Amino acid sequence: MRSNKPIIVSMGEPSGISSEIIIKVWLRRDLYKIPPFILVDDLKKLNQVNNFFGLKANFQSVTSNENVNQIFTKSIPVLDIKANIDFSPAKPDPKNSKYVLKSINQAFEFICMKKSSRMLTLPVCKTTLKRAKFNFNGQTEYLSYLASKKNKKEYSEIMILSTTKPADKGKNLIVGLITTHIPLRKIHKFINQKSIFEKIVAFKNSLSKIWKIRSPKIGITSLNPHSGEEGLIGDEEIKIIKPILETCKKEKIKVIGPLSADSCFYKSKRDRFDGILCFYHDQALIPVKTLDFNHSINITGGLPFLRVSPDHGPAFDIAKKNIASLESLIASFDFLKKSF
Repeated sequence: MRSNKPIIVSMGEPSGISSEIIIKVWLRRDLYKIPPFILVDDLKKLNQVNNFFGLKANFQSVTSNENVNQIFTKSIPVLDIKANIDFSPAKPDPKNSKYVLKSINQAFEFICMKKSSRMLTLPVCKTTLKRAKFNFNGQTEYLSYLASKKNKKEYSEIMILSTTKPADKGKNLIVGLITTHIPLRKIHKFINQKSIFEKIVAFKNSLSKIWKIRSPKIGITSLNPHSGEEGLIGDEEIKIIKPILETCKKEKIKVIGPLSADSCFYKSKRDRFDGILCFYHDQALIPVKTLDFNHSINITGGLPFLRVSPDHGPAFDIAKKNIASLESLIASFDFLKKSF
């Protein structure tokens, strides 16, 4: 049964393209069959962006999900955070970070109140958030923290990226990440059998729950070039990864690997897997963005609700130019629409 509850959308970075793209998508809601959503945002800032680009959108303040489907046909329903945000396009200001987090927090509370079961987060600026003493690597980890705190249980979240229109017209590439936004030189600190197995389980459960794949077949990359060349180029494949594969076999989790990361993403090879688990950020994102730069999306697995985000940042370089692409945001809405 599909959910009739609206999608809840957090505002993203005020000085980037987030407001531009969400307003433009609403203006094209009929063309792209965009499902009803509520935007958690600052009305003053939205009106400024609307006027700056001459977009002629309508906004209506709401306090709940009542009548949103009806409102959505004529106006963007806005849960107004009443921050009176001052911002300059392309110039992020750490003082606005508290409002970015307020928007995420209120969207999360909306989920907790069961007024929505699906969240879409617009792009934030992690650098600006960090300068405001945001102690998380990104929205993925922060949402896991909020869910764990609220429900008093630990969640093993996993960052997942997916193509939606791969350029080679092959099977969609779905990748899970063992580590996310951490320096490459620190990755070894997070590579151990316990953490890798937890991510395998989280990835497997996400493929089953979100993509409805009953018994997913997962590929796992190697950490070293050419899968370590039997220990000649590193021994993590022998000492860490292969023992985990034996554990997965006993647990009846279908995991194949370690796969050489330089050859496991091409069309005929990825067709053998429902998803590929990768060890670090660029190992996963380079093939996804090469195959489908404009339409790829970011999904968070392992949480008690579904969260999706466009697979791009706040794009400060084009924040004043009125040229931001809508394709990843449209793909995100399409994914949420089909997931219920």
